[in-house]
Amino acid sequence: MKHMSAPKTLQRKVKRAVSTLLLGGMFFSYSTNAEAPLDIRVALVIGNAAYKNVPALVNATNDAKSMSTVLRKLGFNVVEVVDGSKDQMNKAIEQLQLQLKGRQAVGMLYYAGHGLQLDWRNFMVPVDAKLEEASDVPKQTIDIESVMDVLKKSGTRMNIIVLDACRDNPFAEKASGKGLAQLDAPPGTYLAFATSPGNVAEDGDAADGNGLFTQYLLKELQRPAKIEDVFKRVRLQVRQKSQGRQIPWDSSSLEDDFAFNDGKKFTFNPDDLIQEAQRAKDKEAKLKQEAEAAVQREKALAELRKMEQQRLAEAQKIQETAARQKAEAEAKERERQLAIAAEQERLKSAAAAQALERARAAEVQRLQDIEQAKLQAAQEDRKSKLSQEAAREQQFAEEKAEWDKIKDSKNVKDIYAFMNKFPSGMLSELAGTKLEILEKAQIKPQADKQGRVQEFAPRRYAKDDAFEFVGKDGLTGLVTWRQTFNVLSVDEEGAEVQGTRTGSPAWKLRVSHAGLQYSDRSGKYDPPITLMPAGLLQVGYKWNARTQVISATKQKQEWAEISAKIVARESIEVPAGKFDTFKIEISWVFQSGLRAKQTIWTDPSVGVAIRIHWQEYRSNGTRDFTVRELTSMKRLNTIAAISKP
Repeated sequence: MKHMSAPKTLQRKVKRAVSTLLLGGMFFSYSTNAEAPLDIRVALVIGNAAYKNVPALVNATNDAKSMSTVLRKLGFNVVEVVDGSKDQMNKAIEQLQLQLKGRQAVGMLYYAGHGLQLDWRNFMVPVDAKLEEASDVPKQTIDIESVMDVLKKSGTRMNIIVLDACRDNPFAEKASGKGLAQLDAPPGTYLAFATSPGNVAEDGDAADGNGLFTQYLLKELQRPAKIEDVFKRVRLQVRQKSQGRQIPWDSSSLEDDFAFNDGKKFTFNPDDLIQEAQRAKDKEAKLKQEAEAAVQREKALAELRKMEQQRLAEAQKIQETAARQKAEAEAKERERQLAIAAEQERLKSAAAAQALERARAAEVQRLQDIEQAKLQAAQEDRKSKLSQEAAREQQFAEEKAEWDKIKDSKNVKDIYAFMNKFPSGMLSELAGTKLEILEKAQIKPQADKQGRVQEFAPRRYAKDDAFEFVGKDGLTGLVTWRQTFNVLSVDEEGAEVQGTRTGSPAWKLRVSHAGLQYSDRSGKYDPPITLMPAGLLQVGYKWNARTQVISATKQKQEWAEISAKIVARESIEVPAGKFDTFKIEISWVFQSGLRAKQTIWTDPSVGVAIRIHWQEYRSNGTRDFTVRELTSMKRLNTIAAISKP
């Protein structure tokens, strides 16, 4: 096969249903609890808002206090800094190191506040920073990588860095770019940004209580889930809420599983959620009272304004000129002041009504989350009684049934709902490609250190594009066949291609711009198999997919499952030239028992793989090893590479 690019009871689970917390914290404080070995969790939480030399932020300290409270409930010892100077932040980092050193703990940094990038390094800005020129940045700020070094030297077993530090930046002219610079997560690290590198995040307003990213992160931390699923759901919800203007970004090199909330030891007391539900209702009632009071004030002012207008009319009837002019002036001034007051009350009334509407929407969403939690709890309960293989079969059947209902939908809400339900499912990347078609990202990708800018959902094919390949025996290096792909037609989703190979009849195949394989010379894939992830390629990204392979003769059908990871960034040379590629390793398992390993070197701007290694491992111990390399390509009627003589 070759590819182009190519228990707790149910009742207790339900009580862990999600609701957004509005929580407080203490200045520069930490908590300690008794932990068993390898259960130690320590977090440094910093929130800077009250800047002395630039305008203050609205929600950064709220974000930090709320995060501290939630993390404490999830078993973290928390070192907290609110509105910290550089000296206070450095002391907190030292305190973090003392708590972590030699304990094989999970270490975490959460930062909300101003941040900036300079020469591909990222910096947290203390509240006392006064940055007048670029040289002040390393002197007056905290290099985030210095905190990462502290975590590494402390002997942690896992590190988590969460940066809600991409807000609109008053220090922008001292930085080398907008937002934060892209980083690859060092070994054993999960790195999360509130928005994509080189872009800015929304701080929210006072009525929201938290910034957009942290608002959804707080919500998802209350739901039992793997760390990857937490941040995938946060990314989806922030993207949906901002209509693509803000898309959180993450990079992972974790090899071990981790859950902030495991639903067992580290989780929320159900009573906390019941109390929070009551607080949400109390808040809504208060907002309703405020909205009604604002309406009454607006009506009263309207009556007063009407009276003053009547007085003005009466004043204009006064015969004596001087008295009339004085009366008119006084009446006009009173009417002007009342008009200003009325407009202020109108704005207050509108704001109160909007706040009430948001609270009502939040309550509706909270109830929906509870229902989803019930469904998930029931599903988990059923799956726990199945074997691993039976559970995967059931999962795939459930996902495919849901996908078949919406695969042709033009309503982006259907795709968001599917991806929130199955954030790391076997069809999640497939859904991600659909999302990119229905709702284009509104952010601008930043060039990486090598100067490359990846586009969101690029069109990788054009009519009459042509690609030529050579196939070799991977063990001997001998050429065994030559192959061509000619693009016959192109649409919004992908291309129809004709393939030829030495000694074989021509065949047609369907591929997508986003890296989906609909068919190849072996047959069709239902659903299409994902050989490249949706969105931007980055080292460390992992995904899984499953499909039904229907042979070209329709005489055979079996499932095939892949586990894929982008493992490296490599510059390679093939007969078609030199390419800057991402190296993707894919493990295949077929229902028949066949296993294979596929390695793809892909250039994100090119539709086909630059090089492929395909190794099949048979039950009798033999191996088939084939290498395919790009020898030439013609794109948009321009020769991009000439065949090697």
